[in-house]
Amino acid sequence: MDFTYNIRLMQSDDLSKLGSVYMRAFQDPELKEHWSETSANALLSDWFRRQPDLAFVAEFEQKLVGGFIVGIRPWWDGNHLVDGELFIDPEHQGRGLASRLIRQALTIANEKYSPVMWETYTFRSQEFPLNWYKKLGFREIEDWVMIRAGVLQVLESL
Repeated sequence: MDFTYNIRLMQSDDLSKLGSVYMRAFQDPELKEHWSETSANALLSDWFRRQPDLAFVAEFEQKLVGGFIVGIRPWWDGNHLVDGELFIDPEHQGRGLASRLIRQALTIANEKYSPVMWETYTFRSQEFPLNWYKKLGFREIEDWVMIRAGVLQVLESL
């Protein structure tokens, strides 16, 4: 079967359709994330509001099947690409869409913002996508650790 995908800039009217794609992409119970279409739409809308020029979607037969959005943040050594959300509908994974979406976003980011680094998060417990990112040149930052706490817990501890 021939899989012809179109990669294009995300539009605001895409957001209402992307939540279900995002939710399906992260259904894996091992991830311990429980996305609903509403929460996924809220996340993607927030990203889009902050960085619409670095938000891209993948279409197959005029249906949205994935997306990638990343942000720019000034840092001491220049602009950094930060975080980002990459998601592909499970039915379309393994066909090079993630690479195409990232390539498009990084090409545009490089032209507009000249970023020197891309910092993002992924799941340590899963071989994929961690090893895939490592093949692209990512490495774990040994002297950093991601930490988090509940807001109420912090307030009570202050």
